[in-house]
Amino acid sequence: MKVSVVIPTYNRPGLAIGLARQIRKYDRNAQIIIVDQSKHDEEQNEISSLNIDYLKNAKVNTSIAKNVGLAQATGEIVIFFDDDVEITSETIKAHLAEYADSEVLGVAGRVLNDGEAVPKKTDVEAGKTNKFLTAFTNNFWSTGKQAVQFPYGCNMSFRRSVLEKLGGFDKMIPPPGWEETDLGLRVTKLGKIIFSPEALVYHHKTSSGGTRMDKDLWFKNYYWTYGRLLAKHVSFPENIYSLLHLSVRIIKEYPVAIFSFIRGFMSI
Repeated sequence: MKVSVVIPTYNRPGLAIGLARQIRKYDRNAQIIIVDQSKHDEEQNEISSLNIDYLKNAKVNTSIAKNVGLAQATGEIVIFFDDDVEITSETIKAHLAEYADSEVLGVAGRVLNDGEAVPKKTDVEAGKTNKFLTAFTNNFWSTGKQAVQFPYGCNMSFRRSVLEKLGGFDKMIPPPGWEETDLGLRVTKLGKIIFSPEALVYHHKTSSGGTRMDKDLWFKNYYWTYGRLLAKHVSFPENIYSLLHLSVRIIKEYPVAIFSFIRGFMSI
């Protein structure tokens, strides 16, 4: 089963190349696609020696970068890694192993974030939301294999055929993200996404580069996307409850973002 690995990167010189070295250590045949949104270029000798498909993309948007990588992918399975993760010798193998089940359309890998407190009891529910999209259970450090509704965006894979059928990631979603949540909810309408604890990455959450932004823009983009998710995935009349519930939360948390929230909901 051929695999393509897509690594978006922005203003983090050398990180994506470092991850490509790890991938080559464990898988000599994987197609590695780096989508670089930075103004600088990575070292050409490294790109050639590691046999990387190196793409430049001027638009700084994670969803668009992932779609650019997807368009270049030739593998039956497409894995998406953030540039600041560390994989193990089993990560890619574990992703691919789950696709022996023809009903599996996607795999959510386990993620251990630097500094994250992991409880002793780790066999818990992960990657779930309610029908109103007002409560989310992440817990991607879980050790319990299970079906999930969405993955953690830094470590996930899908059948390429399903991604192409769905049109890839929603290019309207701006940083800070949620494109993986939206995609997961769309994929699970067609089949299963499995959480694989063996498909582990260590997420180092590099402090510089990436699509960071000031507090005001972060909240406005976050709630714009939240509104769009409600419009796409919560039907009437449940979405009335969702809108009211989230509006109260926004007014308490960051009132000016209420206008972005409404615009996001009206964007569909």
